[in-house]
Amino acid sequence: MHRPPSLTRYDGLLAAMPASVAGGTAAGWWLAIPLLAGLGVGAGVAAVMILVSIAMTPTAGQKGSIRRSP
Repeated sequence: MHRPPSLTRYDGLLAAMPASVAGGTAAGWWLAIPLLAGLGVGAGVAAVMILVSIAMTPTAGQKGSIRRSP
């Protein structure tokens, strides 16, 4: 049976992005801040995570990364 590869830092980032949006939405729902403000803050945190994962630490050359043939 094939064993799945171990989780990487990028798997954690993928899980944290929707969690930050959901957390911001929950904060806007339960606290005295507007719902859209909480959602916007959560989305902003997710956008920073996307920028960090794509621009600053790309996956090229890592084991298990997708390689395209020319």
